[in-house]
Amino acid sequence: MYYKLLIVFLVFSSSCLGQGLPFKKVNEFYLNGDTRVIGNTILSDHPTRVYRRSKGLNDRTEMVYIDVDNNKETYSSSSATLELPEHARIKYAGLYWAATYPGERGKQKTRKNRIDYVIKKKRSIPFDQVQLQLPGSDAYHSVMGEVLYDGMQDQITELKNAAPYVCYSDITTLLQTENARSGTYTLANVTALEGYMYGGSSAGWMLYLVFEDPEAPLQYFAGYHGFSFINPNNSQELDFNNFRVVENGSVNTSITLAALEGDLILVGDQVGVYSEKEDEFVPLKSRVRYANNFFNSSITIGDKKYIDRIPENSNTLGFDLAKVDIPNENNALIANDATRMKLQFKTESDRLFVFFNAFQTEISTDFYQRVIVEGKPDRIPNKATLTTQEGVKNRATTEAEKEDVAVLGKDGETLKTAQGSQEIPVDRPQALQDMLATKPMAVPGMDRGYYIVNHVFAQRKNALRWQEKMKLRGLSPVRFVNPENNYHYIYIDYSTNPDALYERLVEFRKLNDFEDAWIIKVNL
Repeated sequence: MYYKLLIVFLVFSSSCLGQGLPFKKVNEFYLNGDTRVIGNTILSDHPTRVYRRSKGLNDRTEMVYIDVDNNKETYSSSSATLELPEHARIKYAGLYWAATYPGERGKQKTRKNRIDYVIKKKRSIPFDQVQLQLPGSDAYHSVMGEVLYDGMQDQITELKNAAPYVCYSDITTLLQTENARSGTYTLANVTALEGYMYGGSSAGWMLYLVFEDPEAPLQYFAGYHGFSFINPNNSQELDFNNFRVVENGSVNTSITLAALEGDLILVGDQVGVYSEKEDEFVPLKSRVRYANNFFNSSITIGDKKYIDRIPENSNTLGFDLAKVDIPNENNALIANDATRMKLQFKTESDRLFVFFNAFQTEISTDFYQRVIVEGKPDRIPNKATLTTQEGVKNRATTEAEKEDVAVLGKDGETLKTAQGSQEIPVDRPQALQDMLATKPMAVPGMDRGYYIVNHVFAQRKNALRWQEKMKLRGLSPVRFVNPENNYHYIYIDYSTNPDALYERLVEFRKLNDFEDAWIIKVNL
């Protein structure tokens, strides 16, 4: 049966029914660190024996649960080993498990020249709870997952028949509390169909981690989620932004994917990286991943097969897990100072259900300090920013700001009382346009508007010292914390009118310690 089922699953936090769910960013980090991913399949033709056959169709294989933990309390289990650097500190850990589960057991019947597949026993076991064993322990932790997707509830016949599901749990706190480190992780009681089904049953799990490491380069990390039914008439593209790669030297970028796939021998699925130079998507490949068969029933890290797991099946019978470095010789695909990267999933003949992609790249320290820490505009504007600025510059504004209220900060401190009105200039200064083009901060409890900031600190004690210094200058500084990066900002003035506030900024900049003050947008 030349049928192929592919599920690429990712971190996401809402149910999806029907034909799909648009991709949505679910986490984003800027830090010195890296990622790790481990996992394993949960179905094979034998509970413990290693499966190495490279030929044959999965729907001709009678699937049984892998079970390697010698524990009578579990019915399925497999293991994988994690290696972390000595000084790594886990920032995020996401656990995922997925399987085709139209029922407990399926049979195949041969009738003349055709094979029919029949579900002999319907679903009877909940699939949203698994057992996780951490390194150095024989005990299991019960993990309740969120059902992100259940094909049994879908309106599309192909999805309802295959009934794939995906579950997710954020286990960051668990790993941090247990001080989990390098070693063997075992996941048990992942539920799937045993026996036969059209296209073959597949199941597996993965653990994806983002960690801080002072010896690692500064990187940007992002995870997206959604559900998209990919077929020959419908490809899916995914944009990554909110970063700027290094100004000089090699641009190092990678992606992490996990998938359920029908068969190793079937081809036609591709992951493409957009090349601005060629104006087309270039198929992604490595020594163990192929341009026209990227998902090939294997577990790979970089250019090597990952075998530090039990069992170490070379053919994972439909489960795929990959961390892939994007080939970028001479920065041909991703150039220095690039601010976006685009991926494409497509298939020539197969059906794909795309769920997860994790992206990471080394970024500019100048970008990080100016844009992420200080909230200033980047030094290298993109086309969208220029278009916005041009529109603002050419638009005459006749509104006036009228204020007769005491402006209060987060801690109830009076900043200043402004009275009267000021006309908004027809042509805004370029410096103000740059500030207004930046991404607004989202800070709970703060009023919507514009704020003059004159310092940012990573540590609270330093921010408090600066705040006291500003009070001695006769000002009413207010401190707040940006929840996106946990940095402490000190602002000295506020307004709902950016033009009026900019005039005050010009005066502030004439004072010592205010030469580099700037305007940020909050909750806009």
